[in-house]
Amino acid sequence: MSRVATWIVGLAALALMGSTLYTVDAREVAVVTFFGKPVRNLTDPGLYLRAPWPLHQVTRFDRRARLLEVDAAEVLTKDKKNLVVEAFVVWRVADPEHFLETVGSPEAAETQLSDLVVSRVASSFGQREFSELMQVDGERQTLPEDVLTETASVAAERLGVEVLVVRLRHVGLPVQNEQSIYDRMRAERRRIANAYRSEGEEKAAGIRSEADRQAAEILARADQEAAGIRAEAEERSSAVYAESYAKNPELYLLLRRLEATEAILDEDAVLVVEQGQLFEPLVGE
Repeated sequence: MSRVATWIVGLAALALMGSTLYTVDAREVAVVTFFGKPVRNLTDPGLYLRAPWPLHQVTRFDRRARLLEVDAAEVLTKDKKNLVVEAFVVWRVADPEHFLETVGSPEAAETQLSDLVVSRVASSFGQREFSELMQVDGERQTLPEDVLTETASVAAERLGVEVLVVRLRHVGLPVQNEQSIYDRMRAERRRIANAYRSEGEEKAAGIRSEADRQAAEILARADQEAAGIRAEAEERSSAVYAESYAKNPELYLLLRRLEATEAILDEDAVLVVEQGQLFEPLVGE
């Protein structure tokens, strides 16, 4: 065999080997088909052997997690109130053979996943009251755990995918219902505010009443003490007058007449008396 023929045979052997050997990347899963029929699932990365094309074909899918943002959908609560919900799903291909047979592409899988998630979310909301869903509570889970469990189970069975996360991005009211809901919320807040005001006014009235009572008691005690002080002062005054009278009766009478005259006459009055008769017409002895 000539050298050229040897090269040709060698190249043919390499080409044949190249068409029968293939690799699966760590970011991929694959399925081997025989004339279009799946015959082998490949979920582990590595080097594999196959029959030459067109006997065997290898179809690869990205095994990394994907984020699917589900379009907004309108659902009903248990008490027949409308809500608009927006969910998101994190998923990945788990069974490439089943995935290829049922949906064939990530786009088709996401379409079915969207419908599945909306139906499960609607079922969950249909078992809960509107007031419960609208509560603001950071510890409350908007979606029960069974929504993820049921979605993952159905998705694995129907589509060959693994659902990792199901969460809600937004829960809101339909545009046509927002105004009436806001009006009811405002009315409720006004009712609560009025209740607080009434309670405050009642407490304020009680505080004022107690303050008036204490003020009346303080004034009564002050009047009583003042009366005692005046009585004591008058008693001392009488003692002083008596002592003064005993020492000098004439001076005492003169001073008393002056005091009486000052009390009787106003500031502009003119007093006319005869000499030697000072104050006698006004105050008798």
